[in-house]
Amino acid sequence: MEKILIADDEIALRQSLTILLARHGYAIETASSESEALTILDGNNFDLVIADLSAKEINGRELLRKIRGKYPETAVIMMTAFNSIGRAVEAIKAGAIDYVAKPFKNEQLLVAIEKALEWRRLVSEVKYLRSAVRKDFSEKNIIAQSPQMQAILDLIRRIAPQDLTVLINGESGTGKEMIAKAIHNLSNRRDNRFFAINCAATPEQFLESELFGHVKGVYADARCHKKGLFEKASGGTILLDEIGKLSPRIQAKLMRILEEKAVRPIGSNEAVDTDTRVLATTNCDLLEMVKMGAFREDLFYKLDVIRIQLPPLCERREDLIPLAENFVQECCHELGKPEISLSASAVNSILDHNWPGNVRELKNTLKRAVALSTGQSLESGDIFIMPSMKTKPGKLELKRPPEPNTLEEGQKEHIRRALVANNWNYSKTSKLLGIGRTTLWRKVKKYNLRSEVLSS
Repeated sequence: MEKILIADDEIALRQSLTILLARHGYAIETASSESEALTILDGNNFDLVIADLSAKEINGRELLRKIRGKYPETAVIMMTAFNSIGRAVEAIKAGAIDYVAKPFKNEQLLVAIEKALEWRRLVSEVKYLRSAVRKDFSEKNIIAQSPQMQAILDLIRRIAPQDLTVLINGESGTGKEMIAKAIHNLSNRRDNRFFAINCAATPEQFLESELFGHVKGVYADARCHKKGLFEKASGGTILLDEIGKLSPRIQAKLMRILEEKAVRPIGSNEAVDTDTRVLATTNCDLLEMVKMGAFREDLFYKLDVIRIQLPPLCERREDLIPLAENFVQECCHELGKPEISLSASAVNSILDHNWPGNVRELKNTLKRAVALSTGQSLESGDIFIMPSMKTKPGKLELKRPPEPNTLEEGQKEHIRRALVANNWNYSKTSKLLGIGRTTLWRKVKKYNLRSEVLSS
C-alpha cells in the first residue's frame, strides 16, 4: 500500500482527501503545518506528499525544497489557487512532479497522483538497477587469485576515490571495461551515470556527435539540439573504449575538453561546463603510436596519469579455474539449467589451452559447453575450442641458454624448455618429465615461469 502525506491547513480538505484516497487503496496521513509535515516525514518512507502551495500555515516552496533535499525519492504534488498557476510552474521547475489548481475534480487529482507514483516507482527501479550493476561490477566480483590481479585490485581501491584519468591497457578480451566499471562504482561518482563508447566501432561523424553533441540545423537531419556524452555524464564517468582509434581531429577536441573542463557542441559558439571523469582503454601501444605521430603526445600524457596494465589470461593461470567455475554457474543461471560442475578432465582441458582470446574466449567456450551439455558435469569432450582460436603451431626456435650455475637453475630451465616444446600443454609436459600435473604446476609457480609464444 503506497503512503501519501497530505499537508494543508484546511481541515475540511484534509478530511475529504483522506476519504477519497483511502477509498482508492492508499495509506493516508495528514499534517496541518509545515513543521508537522516535516516531523511526520522524519523516519517514515512516504511515496508522495500533496502540499498546498499557498496555505497560511505551510510555506509550500520551502517544504518542497526540504523534501527534495532530504527525501529525493519522495514525489511531490502541489495544490494551488487558480490565480497562482505561475508559482506552481516554478514549483515544478524546483522538483515537484505535478500541480492541481483549486478547485479540482477528483479525477484530476487521481490522475496526477498516479503520474507521481509512477515517477516514484521508476526512481526506485533505477536505484535498484544501479545497486545491482554496482554489485555485478564491484571489485569483489573480479576473480583475482593471481598476484598480478591482486595488485591491480589494490591499485583500483586506492585510485577510485580520486578524480584522476586512468588508462587501462590490455589485450582484447582481458576485461578492461569491467575494471573501468569497478573504478566508477568505487568512486564518489557512483550514484551518477557511467557511459561507455567504442571509439573503434563508431564512424567518426557519429562519434563526434555522440561525444560532444550538436545544435539544431548543423546537419541536414539535426532537427533538435542533442546533448553529447560529455554533457550527459557530467558528475559521472565516461569510458572511451579503444581510444587509440580516435582520429587526430577528435583527439584535439578531447584534449581541449580535458584542459578546459567544458565541451562545445558541434555548430555552437558557446561551451558547456562538464564535470566528467575520463577513463580510457586500449589494446594498442599508445606510446609507440606517439612516436609514430599517430597519437597526440599531450593527450597521451593527459590520459596516462594512472596506467593499469591487464595481463593476458595465459599469464594469470591461477585465475583460470575460479573464472571457469564462475562462468559455468553464470551460464547455468542465464540458460535456466541446473547447476553443472567441472570434471577433472574438463579442468585439464582448460589448463592445457593458452586462451589467446583471454577471458572473453573462456566465457564463450564455457557458455557453448553449458548450452550443449546433457549431464551434471562438463567433461573434456564438452569443451570444444574453436580451431581458429587455438595457438598456431610453429617451428621451435630457442636460443641456447647460458649454462645454469646451480642444480635448481638447471631444473627450472629443463622444465621451461619442456613446456615450450609442448606448447605449454601441462598433460604432455608432465608425461614427458615423468612427474604429476600437480607437481608440475607447483614448479611453475615456484619458478615464476611465464607462457612463451613460439616463433613461426
